[in-house]
Amino acid sequence: MIDDKGANDPGIGKKRFNKTDIDWHEEPAKTLRSARSDKYRDDIEVDDGAEDQEAEKQKFVPFLKSFWALHLCAAIGLIILANLSLWQFSRLDDKIALIERAGVRANEPAVAAPGPAMWEDLTSDIIDYMPVKVTGQFILGELFYFDTLTKPKGRLGGQGYFLYAPFIAEDGWTVLVNRGFIPLDRKDFSTRLGSAPPRGEITITGLARKAEVASMFSADDNPKTHEWFVREPKNMADALGLLPERTAPYTIDLQEILNIAGDLPQAGETRMTFSNNHLQYAFTWAALALALIGVYLAFLIKAWLERDKPNPQTEDEADDDDDEVENERYRMLSKAARKDRNNQR
Repeated sequence: MIDDKGANDPGIGKKRFNKTDIDWHEEPAKTLRSARSDKYRDDIEVDDGAEDQEAEKQKFVPFLKSFWALHLCAAIGLIILANLSLWQFSRLDDKIALIERAGVRANEPAVAAPGPAMWEDLTSDIIDYMPVKVTGQFILGELFYFDTLTKPKGRLGGQGYFLYAPFIAEDGWTVLVNRGFIPLDRKDFSTRLGSAPPRGEITITGLARKAEVASMFSADDNPKTHEWFVREPKNMADALGLLPERTAPYTIDLQEILNIAGDLPQAGETRMTFSNNHLQYAFTWAALALALIGVYLAFLIKAWLERDKPNPQTEDEADDDDDEVENERYRMLSKAARKDRNNQR
């Protein structure tokens, strides 16, 4: 019989597991030596990683130095492209200001042309496209300023010259006056009879134009033939034998024909509309600069990643050398074998 105590015992009828049973598992405790070994192994791995990083850093500087010539060329190209972009932004500001001056100032009432007392304080922003009037008379002399009239207001256009003539103001100073446009084949005075300016004292009205500054792309002027590619009043006056210091630092474009007879020169051809593509030019140069940076960085990254790869050409050359050595060895052995056979005979 089973007593009440045994009947109430929850362990009765259930299997007891001992540590010696086959189904019993226990993770063996790590010994002090194994723990130290694991820590030492981790330290070695960390040290190896740090050493690898340091080795990579030491290789990187010589790697960059090996391309110093390309660095120099890329830097020069980047500087040029960046400066071209900035130059176009500067030109954009100048062009916007020019368009505003031409569109607004040209319609203002004419004022007295600035005399010598005001020349020192004159700036391009003040004088350019200012409507002016001055009383005096034309004197002998002609200068030819080369230009292309793409949108003529009169019947003539294309390549030709703007005809400049000296005008003496009543108080003694000189200003060069753009009398109008003439075609290339009408430069000689005999081909445009009646084109001389009126004689005597008159009052002329026109638009003042600032002096131009020659650039590295400007063609050379020819004072001997009186052909000019840059509007420089002082130099033009000197070519006519006038006193540069008594010549206005600006010119005047006539808006009405002033001839004895005929319709040449064709006055009123001052350029009032302008193309403005400087913004897209600026972005183009900037994009090229960024493209140069991207391409060069891609080149350096590719060269860095492929620095340890074997050179196929070098391997082929090494294989060729090995083949040549092997062939030479074979020839020597063959020669020795033939010599032995001859000796045996």
